[in-house]
Amino acid sequence: MADAKKAAASGAKRKGLSDLDGNDSFEKRPRAQSEASKARDREVAELAREYLEQYAAGKATEDKPFVGAQPLLLKKPQIATVEETERYTAVACRTLEKLIAAAPGVHMRIGDDAKQSKEARALLEASNDEEGIDDKETSPILVSVARDAMHTVPLLEFPPPAPTGKRLLIYIGTPSRYLSMCIKSQRGRFDKAYEEDRLVILCRGVCMLPLGSQEQNIFGVDEEAVLKTICRSLKAKGTVCWGHGPNTKAKLLTAMYGYPEHLALPPPLNYAGFSGDGMHTLDYLVDYIKFLNKVQMARPQEAIKNWYDTGLLVSVLTGSCAAAGVSVLTDSDGLSILRDASIGHIISKLNQMITVEPFSTTRGVYNFFIGDGACRLNGGVELTMHLIENYKAKSMTTLFIFNNEKWAIEDNLVAGTFEEHHLYNKGFYELLQEHDNVVLCANDGELRETMALLSQRVDKYMKGEMPPSLNIVVIRGCEVNMPPVLGDIEPIKNSSEMAMMCKVFGKFAEGCQHKIPIYGCSAFEYIQYLHIFLEEMPVGKKFQYVCGRTDIQASHMCGMKQPEGKCILMINDVFGINSIGESVRSILTGFGGKQCLVMIWHPTLIKVIDHFHLHRPPMVWPNLGPELMKYYVRKEPDACFVDFAGSQNADRVCNQVTTALDAGTPLVVVNVLPEQERAFVSLDIRVKTG
Repeated sequence: MADAKKAAASGAKRKGLSDLDGNDSFEKRPRAQSEASKARDREVAELAREYLEQYAAGKATEDKPFVGAQPLLLKKPQIATVEETERYTAVACRTLEKLIAAAPGVHMRIGDDAKQSKEARALLEASNDEEGIDDKETSPILVSVARDAMHTVPLLEFPPPAPTGKRLLIYIGTPSRYLSMCIKSQRGRFDKAYEEDRLVILCRGVCMLPLGSQEQNIFGVDEEAVLKTICRSLKAKGTVCWGHGPNTKAKLLTAMYGYPEHLALPPPLNYAGFSGDGMHTLDYLVDYIKFLNKVQMARPQEAIKNWYDTGLLVSVLTGSCAAAGVSVLTDSDGLSILRDASIGHIISKLNQMITVEPFSTTRGVYNFFIGDGACRLNGGVELTMHLIENYKAKSMTTLFIFNNEKWAIEDNLVAGTFEEHHLYNKGFYELLQEHDNVVLCANDGELRETMALLSQRVDKYMKGEMPPSLNIVVIRGCEVNMPPVLGDIEPIKNSSEMAMMCKVFGKFAEGCQHKIPIYGCSAFEYIQYLHIFLEEMPVGKKFQYVCGRTDIQASHMCGMKQPEGKCILMINDVFGINSIGESVRSILTGFGGKQCLVMIWHPTLIKVIDHFHLHRPPMVWPNLGPELMKYYVRKEPDACFVDFAGSQNADRVCNQVTTALDAGTPLVVVNVLPEQERAFVSLDIRVKTG
């Protein structure tokens, strides 16, 4: 390290991590752009396109007959009592007993957060995977491990997926819209089973199942009691077969529950003489993750884990691992973070692993992958540099940061780069690279060298020849070139939401000399609506969009003094309400002069997986924003709260809102209800408990 410190002191810019001898030996080799490399680029771009399609705003028609299971739009807390739970559980158990007995076949999948259940584990271990007995295409009862659980154990090849066919599909655990996209799990089987009324999903406290002639959600069930009923019914039906094919059970279950045999440590990565032909930048990270899987197989007693944040490049990385048949090698927290898609979340996990005992005092190799936009949300670099200065943990930890200077998801959804989304951080990272524990990889050649060096360090650390350390690897030049993923935007242009925005926002801007600020954080729930309004609607020219670096910052700004005393806040109803209390207090403090229009947006229900949306509990969409803001209002004239239900009440809502704005009402809140909550009649359906 001494030579590197001398170089930094003399003003010479260094870029590589110091190697094992304290030297910096980066080679400056540009990436080869052969036909094979271009073909690989196209494959990665396709992964990114599939990922972004999940963010494009779908638009369900307002007259769609939403029947069957619906996510619960929860405006107030709803907690089942012990007595209610007993009744709900009895209905679920009784229904499932009949369904399983009548079904020609059953396929039960065990998700990661259910694998520790004694009932689930016993069923997996008792399943039959002998040659000639488990014909998985015809066996009436199959049990299998869901893909999320496989990504928590070291695997270099996934076992064959279990075919559901026409069987009753029972999923035990917590599905996730975002996680399933990241790890490329087979989500289509949910939709097919749902359409044919043969889908059961059991999560903590809630169950989706066929009830009568359609799928329904039952909230408040005892999941353990329901799971026991399912397992008992399956055993009573006949032989439970292992769904992943003959003679594959022992290897997977040993990795999940047992202690695999120690193997020899793999050799470190070596790219000597390799030009990079046919490789994408992400492939070097996949190679490193594959290497870590091999190390974990060789040293099962050591903790070797990776955590992945939310973002385009990180998600394409996890998808690339899945496509290569390689486990992303995370843990239950890593899966939970991906289910929630909480931006910047892994930085808190990094802090925990380095500061909380016994994590900090246990040997391990930990890697964290994040984009530069997400990293700055949670103070990632500042925290890591703070931890480096007095590093006492026993682990070898690396923070990987993709530095592409933009919010890639949002830009691809609006077919252009918003100035608000550009991250002017190039100089920041170039200053940061002067530190001995920081490397900035400007091209694939430098990344190859860094991955080889890190693998050498891991090898020596495992052998007790390398001390623990905390390092930052900044990756540049990792781009995914593809057309924007817009979806069908005509329904958005012609929607009742757009008409309402034009009428209400136009009224709000009347008489103003300055453009009215619209604060937000480009949430996927509204970003396409907002972009079309600003760019294509004439009244949009009267507004300026100010994208907060975080939802908290956007909420803070709406409570401050505004150019015309007016502003609009665009939020979703989960992250968007962060710090809204401070702003509402500010708006309602004093004797006038401030007026804020708050627009609350929700996801769209298009597919079954939307019941398990990012940022939200399974099968529940919290709608706590309006209720939270009411706590700060003392009298009715100070605030106006309305639910916008599309074309059915558009005229009334527009009149109500514009009247409140004309009257100078300080706080006006419009809750843009999702389509399934509009213009419906809820019927009283009663089911016997026994």
